Amino acid sequence: MNTIWLNLPVKNLDKAKQFYRDIGFRENPMHKDANHLGSFLIGNKDFVLMLFPENTFKDFIHSEITDTQKDNEMLINIDAQSKEEVDIFAKTVQKAGGTTFNHPSEIDGWMYACGFTDVDGHRWSMLHMDMDKMPKP
Repeated sequence: MNTIWLNLPVKNLDKAKQFYRDIGFRENPMHKDANHLGSFLIGNKDFVLMLFPENTFKDFIHSEITDTQKDNEMLINIDAQSKEEVDIFAKTVQKAGGTTFNHPSEIDGWMYACGFTDVDGHRWSMLHMDMDKMPKP
């Protein structure tokens, strides 16, 4: 195995693409002009996020899509380099139309995170870990 990427269903492809642009994800040049999907690169290692209209996504998974207004099946984490990066990102998400479900706060004395949903209700978290304060086993 060489690469892993994330596929997400979206209700409104244009709205979802704009949200991810607004929070600073980089459009994947390979699919920049595509009208039937969205593709973004995340982080220094260019983790790929693919966005597909719900009907297309259903064809891939051969099942129904989770109603993210009621349920979620995963939490997608993004690494932050500082607490300040988490704070700034939380404000950026809100300005872009996302919702924070967990405002930036410290967890267990060594982590600092915020949780947010994108415009389709997919749950994400931005997390800074202070490894010097991490409990030792």
